[in-house]
Amino acid sequence: MIDLPVLQREIYQNKVNRGWNVTDVGKEIVLMVEELGELARAYKNSDKRPAAEIDHREEMVDAVGDLMVYCLGLCEMLGVNGEEVLTTIVEHNQTRAHTGWM
Repeated sequence: MIDLPVLQREIYQNKVNRGWNVTDVGKEIVLMVEELGELARAYKNSDKRPAAEIDHREEMVDAVGDLMVYCLGLCEMLGVNGEEVLTTIVEHNQTRAHTGWM
């Protein structure tokens, strides 16, 4: 099992070790949007098929992984526990009404 707080600190330390951004939240958001664009492009290239039929799965999984790393790195930059953030939103989603696109 993954220890998410430990992983969050490791992700942040890797950013420090490599000289990557650890202070500019806006830059992190822009990088996350770029990764989301890569995910959307891979989905579009899969002819918008259902998940089980997607043929650009590797590119999509890579982009999802990068987004997860950015999210945990951003949590560390903001001084919040990513595990607590995730647990809170999962619990909240169990009872809230969906108001987004479907």
